[in-house]
Amino acid sequence: MSLEPLHPGAGGLTSTPVEEGLRHSEPTVEWLSNYLSNAKKVQESVRELGFRRRVRVVAELGRIWLERLEGRALEGLKEELVKNTGYSSAMIENDLRLAGEVLKESNIELLIDSGLAGGWRSLDEFVEVAPGERLMNLPAGPVLIIASGNSVVPPLIPTVTSLVTGNVTILRPSLTNYRAVREVFRPLEDLAKVSEDASRLGEALVLTYLSHNSRVFEYLVKEAPVRIVNYWGGEPGRSIIARSVAENPHKPKLYVNGPLTGVAVVDGASAGSWVAEALAREVMMYDQQLCSSPTLALLIGDYGKAVELAREVSKHLDSYSSIHRIEVSEGWMFNLATLRKALELNGAKVIRSGSPENPYTVVVSRGRSSFTGLRLVPLNIHSRRRFLEIVAVSSIDECVELIRELPRTPGYAGIDGVQTIAIGVEDEGRRVEYIRRLSRAGVYRIVPLGESFLRTPYEPYDGEYIPRYFTYVLYFRGRRAELK
Repeated sequence: MSLEPLHPGAGGLTSTPVEEGLRHSEPTVEWLSNYLSNAKKVQESVRELGFRRRVRVVAELGRIWLERLEGRALEGLKEELVKNTGYSSAMIENDLRLAGEVLKESNIELLIDSGLAGGWRSLDEFVEVAPGERLMNLPAGPVLIIASGNSVVPPLIPTVTSLVTGNVTILRPSLTNYRAVREVFRPLEDLAKVSEDASRLGEALVLTYLSHNSRVFEYLVKEAPVRIVNYWGGEPGRSIIARSVAENPHKPKLYVNGPLTGVAVVDGASAGSWVAEALAREVMMYDQQLCSSPTLALLIGDYGKAVELAREVSKHLDSYSSIHRIEVSEGWMFNLATLRKALELNGAKVIRSGSPENPYTVVVSRGRSSFTGLRLVPLNIHSRRRFLEIVAVSSIDECVELIRELPRTPGYAGIDGVQTIAIGVEDEGRRVEYIRRLSRAGVYRIVPLGESFLRTPYEPYDGEYIPRYFTYVLYFRGRRAELK
């Protein structure tokens, strides 16, 4: 796996090999220091291109990416990702196709239009927002993005957004997705040789893997003249990064996208076959590793109905066995068996898969999570895969309370909160009432059951519009007639 840094700019990049358990290369502190001292000029050069020309370069990367995917030029990368992430081959294929969507011109335009007051035109010129009042959104960088996770899509979204808003952007992906992210941007090296626009945009991008103990990583967070740090991940990394950013004399702003999860809320009267199929699909998508993935389902109805639903869900999960096979270690299976037994001893009904290649678990609980009271949870929420707990409750108010308390519930610890509620309610009138009352639960999204993973360019992330991370607003007001 190539762990060489990437800088598609004309001047190239000076790096040094690192042998620290993992063999890779990093840019030198001296090179980064010189590069960042010139960052404002680079940003001015990129901004002069205008939004449309910047986006067209990114869209060309998307076209090349999808062409390589269709031409099976990424088969080796896909195999590597299956091995590194533990996802099934079908899921990796889906993830790489979604990466192409992130790079589409129309999607980027909608993302910026929904995220910035004044829309994408405000990146190029003053836009009137009230009589005599105008504003322009300017690049706030240089930007340092510290991404995590398995999927290719999450690090692409902030990186593309930062670039098209005109920022010098340094991206440090996770070890798992590094090569895939690098492959997305690598064609920029060739484009930069024949296109002035690509050359300027390439000058604004540095992509590098950095180990946690890297001196270069420490420099970037603690000392470098960056203005924005965007960290994706939880503890203990988040606190370490926050302390380091606080020491940086250039006082960068820190934006954190912490770990979250999803919850499904199902009306008992709607809990038919379509709900079971949708729940099973939610469990299989990215093996519940997304912040939106339901890991808990709350059924408003009696316990018997919840058991019936769990059996239906398990039938649908069985049907995925031939499509979404995964490999897990013996140690992981041992921990899963221990957890299943502990939950049974705590009163839960546990429906388990007999296939080690599709090791799903559906747990049914009465009134509250069966994790409550467990002292030891052998698999935390980030380690569990294809694991759904269905809790039978009696009211929407109980749902709201359980959703609010979820981060403090054993078995769900390690998340900041619930990002997404996926609702399964057939009757339109009842659905409106559910949405109204569930809006008090402190979540960021309410979407139809079965569509938790699906995002549109209009959507904010965790309650924020990402383009606002990477820009600041220049406000202008002409002299008012009454003051003349």
